[in-house]
Amino acid sequence: MVSTSVELEELARSPSVATAASSPHLSDRSAGSDKPPAHREAFDSYPDAGFLAWSQVASCFILFFTTTGGVYSWGVLQDALTTRGVAPAGTLAWIGSTQATMQAVLAIPINRAVAAYGPRRIALAGTVCAGLGPLLGSFCINSVPGLLITEGFLFGLGQALCFFSAAMLPATYFLRRRNLATGIVFSGAGVGGAVLSIVTDQLLQRLSPAWTFRAIALIVTLPNVPAALALKSRAPRQSFRGSGVTVFDRDLFKDIKFCLLLVGTSLALFPLFVPPFFIPLYATSIGMSTSAASLLVAGFNLASGAGRIGFGLGADAYLGSLNSLSLCLLLVGTSTLVIWPLATTLPPLCVFVAINGLCAGGMFSLIPGTIASIFGSARLGTVFSMTISFWSFGYLLGSPIAGYLLEAFGGPGRGAEAYQPAIFYAGGLSLTAALLIIVVRLLQSRVLFKKL
Repeated sequence: MVSTSVELEELARSPSVATAASSPHLSDRSAGSDKPPAHREAFDSYPDAGFLAWSQVASCFILFFTTTGGVYSWGVLQDALTTRGVAPAGTLAWIGSTQATMQAVLAIPINRAVAAYGPRRIALAGTVCAGLGPLLGSFCINSVPGLLITEGFLFGLGQALCFFSAAMLPATYFLRRRNLATGIVFSGAGVGGAVLSIVTDQLLQRLSPAWTFRAIALIVTLPNVPAALALKSRAPRQSFRGSGVTVFDRDLFKDIKFCLLLVGTSLALFPLFVPPFFIPLYATSIGMSTSAASLLVAGFNLASGAGRIGFGLGADAYLGSLNSLSLCLLLVGTSTLVIWPLATTLPPLCVFVAINGLCAGGMFSLIPGTIASIFGSARLGTVFSMTISFWSFGYLLGSPIAGYLLEAFGGPGRGAEAYQPAIFYAGGLSLTAALLIIVVRLLQSRVLFKKL
């Protein structure tokens, strides 16, 4: 059973690309096994250039910009709703964390749906859900359960459908430039988060929260429709019921590298959304304006977008995906523990936002390339979806834990001191995750300066 999320179909009229069936990589299977060998590419040839390949990158970028970028900009809405007295930050953080959690919880079934129906249809369905979420949420602004259903679950479902339609598509078009192409796509989340943070703040200053939500629904829907229609899969369709599809490979748990990678990246997800969700609230707690706070979270997201491209380029050219991922996690943890506790004025807070955003974004974009480098792109869909499924705990609980720590130590009204436990919680988990990924790197090769 081959992972159809990354299998590549024959490009008709293109003699340079061989079919998966005739690939020597895929024919070299042991008797009685229909799983692809480890460390194999799904196909013999990749375009690595051309209009079609780069148009897929552009379309996927747009989908990330509007949907995943919407998750990253939730902190601005959370701050506005907290100020309005709808609920404490720890309670509202559940809405943003639910948006992100849907991606992890639904990873396996959505990957099967993409394999069965193609990314175009799934992305269109995601566009509908992502647009309906804030539209319906505009009618229940003062209801936490209503916002949890509309903004949390419905928008989160749309974001998850768009995410898996776009996340691995560049890997089927690029090999030599895979990290760059993937980094550009994933940078859409950071750029989108930055732009949507500023736009949301400006809308809130000019419109009511309800009409702000309706405007966001329009912003999400309009660019997503043409972007979704432009998606083109190279993989042959497979039955949704599972014929020919490996969605959960138990044998992976016998591989110590997979287990360490799974635990390490899962721990890294707990603190991932703590800075973008809480920086706006933190900034206003130390006396900054709401406009300055929204600009800080926009700066975080811009840095995140730059990191997704920059670390992708660096991984392709110099360090490799696994080395780059280890470096990202180390810097995320160090900046959180060393810089953020001291950032009680604008200059050091800007430094923290730049470094942490840059490395957090790089971490996200490097994971597909890291998985492909260790397990081969023929198994990317299976390994990636299994890995993301285990991220659900970090997505769901990471930010609310930080919010409850904040409330337990005095709440936003107490100033910067109340944030210290949440900051050390986030930084400590990031460093623990970094150590586990470094162990994976050493298991892959003891040669310290080898590109991996």
